[in-house]
Amino acid sequence: MSVLIIPIDASKIADADRKQQRVKVAVQQRDSVKSQIVAVDGGKAELKFDVEPKLPISIAVGPETASDQDIFNLQTLTATVSPAQWTDSKSLTTAVLVITPNWWIGWLRWCREFVITGRVVCPDGSPVPGAEVTAYDVDFFWWWSSAVQIGGSVVTDASGHFTMKFRWCCGWWPWYWWQLRQWRLDFDLVSKLKPVVDLNPRLKFPAPDPVPSLDFAALNPQPLPPVIGRPGLAIGKTIDPTVLPGLRDKLISVLPQVPEFERLRIWPWFPWAPWFDCDPDIIFKVTQKCGTGPVKVIHSENIFQTRWNVPTNLSVTLLANSDACCVPPPPPPPPGDCMLLSSVCGDPGFQINHIGGNFGAVAPAPAGYFDPGGSDRPFADAVSIYGLFGSSAQADYYEIEFKPHAAAVWATVPQGALLDLNRQYHDATVPFPGNPWFGVTFPPTPLALAGGYYESRTHYENRTPPANWNNVLSGRAWTTNYSLVASIETAGFFSDGTYDFRVIGYKTLPGGGPDLATRKVLDPCGQGQNTNFLTLQIDNRVPPNPGFTPGTVHVATTEPDCGITNVLLGGAALAPCGAKQLTPGTALDIDFFATDPDGHLDHYTFEVKWDLGSVKSLLDPVQVGALTLTTTAGHQTGPDYATALTQGAARPTWTGGAMHLHIADASKVFPKTCCYLLELTVYKRNIVACGGGPYYNQMHYSFTVTV
Repeated sequence: MSVLIIPIDASKIADADRKQQRVKVAVQQRDSVKSQIVAVDGGKAELKFDVEPKLPISIAVGPETASDQDIFNLQTLTATVSPAQWTDSKSLTTAVLVITPNWWIGWLRWCREFVITGRVVCPDGSPVPGAEVTAYDVDFFWWWSSAVQIGGSVVTDASGHFTMKFRWCCGWWPWYWWQLRQWRLDFDLVSKLKPVVDLNPRLKFPAPDPVPSLDFAALNPQPLPPVIGRPGLAIGKTIDPTVLPGLRDKLISVLPQVPEFERLRIWPWFPWAPWFDCDPDIIFKVTQKCGTGPVKVIHSENIFQTRWNVPTNLSVTLLANSDACCVPPPPPPPPGDCMLLSSVCGDPGFQINHIGGNFGAVAPAPAGYFDPGGSDRPFADAVSIYGLFGSSAQADYYEIEFKPHAAAVWATVPQGALLDLNRQYHDATVPFPGNPWFGVTFPPTPLALAGGYYESRTHYENRTPPANWNNVLSGRAWTTNYSLVASIETAGFFSDGTYDFRVIGYKTLPGGGPDLATRKVLDPCGQGQNTNFLTLQIDNRVPPNPGFTPGTVHVATTEPDCGITNVLLGGAALAPCGAKQLTPGTALDIDFFATDPDGHLDHYTFEVKWDLGSVKSLLDPVQVGALTLTTTAGHQTGPDYATALTQGAARPTWTGGAMHLHIADASKVFPKTCCYLLELTVYKRNIVACGGGPYYNQMHYSFTVTV
């Protein structure tokens, strides 16, 4: 081994500036790198390295924050030593490496430590714990984008907070910076750029392609450097990054001026030399896995949400979407031995003061209907009831009672109609990467007289250690269905009609289970408020009718029902699968029906479809010309509930009926020779299974028209 002596001269740097930082000196032989950090307070320094004289040596001088690998990829002060420079001497002194002020000032910013602190929250401000936060640096190049992860992913704590630290360097050699990036065709950029470049027919740009390429050979008026061409953006083959400034000048001379593109930093409208970008441009992605469920993306930012040139200390708040598992602070219980029923189908959901016949609802209004005096929507299938027990409620266990709205005698809801209540809680004491999410099922249990009861949430908390329940930061906190009281399957157990519901509480027997002797109708919470009382209008669809033809679009039910009974073209019948010649001035007449025996019709649509995706509404005069829609006396044509009310329907009932549609000029409906499909679809107003989908029915009628 021999000694390599490297003299450093920083005497041109002001004394005050030299004291701000030190420099790193590194030597590389093959894959081996040795480095030393030295302070050049006196202006000069000399470093010694043990080296193998028979091997070439690369020398780099740069900022002390650069890693041993990066210092040779950054635009640092460099030198080389060949084996021929050695004599029989055991040491060799290189030429003095002089550090100029420009190098010194640049090195202050080339490699810095960045810290991002933040919080992931749900729209209501509640924390999102156990979420994995990843940051990406973003760059645009024409219609390609590159998002490269910076630092490592971090996980939010119980309060949703996270801290991310990473090291960021700039001043790269352009060829090395290109090696760090992965590019993709970005369709958001394509949608912005393509219409602009297409404005000038002289610009013959290649079509967007996943492989980055810039074939501008056909561009006029000025030819471009021969280094630009296909097949791609491979460094050393088709693009020399140093030609990009000249290429930009040529492009902006023939491209339209678009201030938005400059604001969005899209090249070539924005000058671009990212290897000198000393401040990262950040977007975030957040994922979360709740319990045994899959990993879900709960926050994702696109390239147009980039935070440009972030500071070394950045603070952010990231808003999670509806897929996130949040830990909201529990609402305080109302005071007293009482019950406060609050909503149906979610909390917040359909608040009881928005359901007719309940406390705080508009009166007079149809009892049990959501949005009384408006959409008048009844409930169907499974109905979830939400509320809070009072702070001193004697309800370790409870049952749900019901009665028809006009009746006086109450009965217990059958156990078979009570569904499991599924809740989830987060345990802040479980450290990552453990699973802090736990599911708990509260099943209905048989009670006397074929009824059923539930265990209350507070009773479960009291009998299940630890004692720090509902402490979001250091204990267990419910994340779902905190105030869920009951879930009732009405289909098959309740005939259509209006019903009242209330909650009955029980204390605990010494051996467990409800003490029937302590039965109590819980008082309503609040002075004079009848809040332990819920009125709902139930309308379930009748079972499938076996008389309907299977394998068709028509659902086997009359709730709702629809059909197309007759089609006349120029007064002549046009049968299903039939064919007719269209005569100029010919009218189109269609007999059809849209009905609901319970009077809960919402609306219907009637469309004609043909060709490749063509469609028109037969009820829209703008699309099909002059038309009339009539029905028999005592019925309303609609075609929606709000319109039917203006036509004389008595709230909350609209049954629909048989309709006749007359369109004066059939050529507006049948513009060309083709096969045509009439599609009639009818919907009910019901809130089905708390939002699982509307009740509907449909009918098709197809034929050929020759124009």
